[in-house]
Amino acid sequence: MDDEEIAFAVIGIRTLNPLGTCILDCYLDGIEAYFAFRNAEGGLFGRELSVGYVLDDELFSNQVRALEVISADDVFGVFNATLIANGWGDLNDSGIPTFAWNIHATESANRTNVFGHIAAMCATCTQRAVPYTVKIAGAAKVASLGYGVSENSKVCTRAVADSIDLYSANIGAEMAYFNDSLGYGLPNGIAPEVTQMKELGVDFISTCMDLNAMKTMAQELSRQGMGDVVLYHPNTYNHPFVAEAGDLFDGDFVTPQFLPFEADADNAMQEAFIDTMTELGRDLSELAMIGWINADAAYTAVLSAGPVFDQKSAIDALNSQTDYDAGGLIVPIDWSRQHVPPVEGDAANDYALECFAPVRMSGGALETVADPATPWYCWDNTTLDWAEPTQTVFGG
Repeated sequence: MDDEEIAFAVIGIRTLNPLGTCILDCYLDGIEAYFAFRNAEGGLFGRELSVGYVLDDELFSNQVRALEVISADDVFGVFNATLIANGWGDLNDSGIPTFAWNIHATESANRTNVFGHIAAMCATCTQRAVPYTVKIAGAAKVASLGYGVSENSKVCTRAVADSIDLYSANIGAEMAYFNDSLGYGLPNGIAPEVTQMKELGVDFISTCMDLNAMKTMAQELSRQGMGDVVLYHPNTYNHPFVAEAGDLFDGDFVTPQFLPFEADADNAMQEAFIDTMTELGRDLSELAMIGWINADAAYTAVLSAGPVFDQKSAIDALNSQTDYDAGGLIVPIDWSRQHVPPVEGDAANDYALECFAPVRMSGGALETVADPATPWYCWDNTTLDWAEPTQTVFGG
């Protein structure tokens, strides 16, 4: 950092990405777009926001890259989007502001210098999102599937099943099939499992698997005459992928962790994202929006610290934010308490509201399930009791 710029490093996975999806480059698109947006307004305290350098962690080298940044000591903060986040602890302990694609419950927990696009998570806690989607779909027999080689996937698969069990009487559906031991990427297909689900009358399948596996499953369901079974996708908010699938995913659901592009909520930050990405010739994507949200958190940290700032004062300033929502793009986070993972039934460190903004796939396109002007379904998080959610929008 100098008198002319505030520079950041970006660490993420490009090489050896087992998902085959765009992570680092799409994430970088969003960060660079946000910086361009703010720099066009005059930057921050007379300085330009910039990406100093980009480091590919090649799946297994996130810690190596983090240590390189720490050793160089030449950037103000770090952005991080990876599949193995073993460098986050080093960045946190070095007092470097770190902004991350937070799909890692363990690595983000209790680290007050690491700010995810979502707060610290309780991976094992029940939630109402999937059960409510089951109710919307009018389903009665639910399956929960995940990978055996991924602890995150196994925990997620169990949490979904526990959620269905908890709210079974409220939604008129029950768990019928559970499998958390599938091979990563379904290398041997999924025909036997689909046959078993068919015999059990499964009409709704929630998974903790990647989008390519979801396509494999949808194709096998169709082959076995189960094309009308509804799928709940965790990672298929990918417009080109959905478009290419045509009608394969018709009636299925996916939930982005931010205001969906399909919303019509008159949100200035969403408009700025779309306009800037278009001006730069970058494709809209989930990871680009995550990058934009992370960049906004970095901007907010420095802005809140004031013109005479350093890494610690910026971190402290963001940690004093009790209602941070990235301009209405995400469910508000209280950073004074939400670095600590919540526990089941205790809202002390949880979101004030449990919210999700599902979209439904149809004909290769997506549309919000709720009114596009108020696309979030939310519940009061002080109780686990079942209730109809409130439709809302954040920001303004």
